[in-house]
Amino acid sequence: MENNWKWYEQQNPQQNAQQNAQQSEQPQQSQPNYGQYNYSTNANPGYNAYGAGNGGSGNGSKPKKFVTMTQMIVTVIVAALLFTGAGLAIGRGISANNEPTQQEVLRNATTAPEQNNTANAPTVTQDPATQPSSGIKTNDSRAEGDGSTSVVQSSMSSVVSIDIEAEVSTGRYWYSNGETESETVGSGSGVILTSDGYIVTNNHVVSGADKIKVYLQDGTEYEAQLIGADSYTDLAVIKIDAENLPAATVGSSSTLMVGDTIYAIGNPLGVLATSVSKGIVSGLDREVTIDGQQMTLMQVNASVNPGNSGGGLFNADGELVGIVNSKASGENVEGIGFAIPMDTAKSVITDLMDHGFVTGRPYLGIVMQNVAFTTGNRGFFGSSYTTHPQIYSIESGSAAEKAGLKVNDIILAFGGEQITSSSEISALLYGYNVGDTVTITIQRGSEQIDVDVTLGERQS
Repeated sequence: MENNWKWYEQQNPQQNAQQNAQQSEQPQQSQPNYGQYNYSTNANPGYNAYGAGNGGSGNGSKPKKFVTMTQMIVTVIVAALLFTGAGLAIGRGISANNEPTQQEVLRNATTAPEQNNTANAPTVTQDPATQPSSGIKTNDSRAEGDGSTSVVQSSMSSVVSIDIEAEVSTGRYWYSNGETESETVGSGSGVILTSDGYIVTNNHVVSGADKIKVYLQDGTEYEAQLIGADSYTDLAVIKIDAENLPAATVGSSSTLMVGDTIYAIGNPLGVLATSVSKGIVSGLDREVTIDGQQMTLMQVNASVNPGNSGGGLFNADGELVGIVNSKASGENVEGIGFAIPMDTAKSVITDLMDHGFVTGRPYLGIVMQNVAFTTGNRGFFGSSYTTHPQIYSIESGSAAEKAGLKVNDIILAFGGEQITSSSEISALLYGYNVGDTVTITIQRGSEQIDVDVTLGERQS
């Protein structure tokens, strides 16, 4: 397959694609300001993006920055473009009785919960002779299109709708009969990258999925396989078994200017497939903190709604320049959406397609779950609680295993910073490099121990 990615030619990856990337993280408490939307059909609100899942491998966010004229830290309640129950859940955590101030809207950011269980998704093994990412078409020149309908039509066919299914209990209320059934719990969008079926979407769209279904513009249905996911950049790559698909041409987000025309194409509400909204680039290099994880995103005023997560942001030439992943939410907030710039996403997508994970990052090799501990009076109304991540499993040969960490250890501090959730570890981890040594304070039984861990790099 001819390699026509300029940005891929510099990568020269040597490894086979290894799927089943597991970077699940635990959420921090949502704060009522911004909303990134998924579309969920599950009356149980447990399947939303960026939130309460099981475990984590410790890959997370950067610390917050102060707001300047060119930087905006916004609190994004990432409902991962999700619909819950019989009605539309726009930005979990927003309350009409507790509306954020304008200053809070510009200062904070969180996400709505997501289930993390990507290990259950099927995997694909690639032929080492040809890296799959070599099939993406790119164009790095500045867009000069006239915004005609023909441009939109050429882009629409590369956008797909995604349904997420999970095994749910068939019992009622608190009673479980031990039986489960597959149920659609969320919907999102994706963009076809190669003619043989590689599709990019958001990590929060597919996280926790037992089954992923993809629908082309003509309604053709496929079951997709998870190739790789990265919670740090909120990107994931899935694949369907198909040929001669209408792949998007990947453009360069670095050529965009404030005021440029853009088109957001996706699956709002999980039922309005390949809907198009037109807008402009409202801002570049916005520092947005989502669930304690800082991201540098493009700001747009094109309408994005539940179900748009993972959909494409296209320029006036119909080239893919961003992946929609969040929006501002609140009674006094309107027309503020965000997308991951393609120049940020390209190297991540390449690694996910060719390896199933992102190379060169520090890696602990643990899966965590947040647990609550009772403190003080144990009376029904007198108890207070604190949470810490507990090690659920440890990867063989990992940095954590070599350092002597054990399953059921409770992590109290990471590098001297007090820890109350696994997402905080993820946020701190990327402040280190592969080979750095970090002190992790744990509780093991009745004993508190400091363990020095030399950070490794993920190999598979």
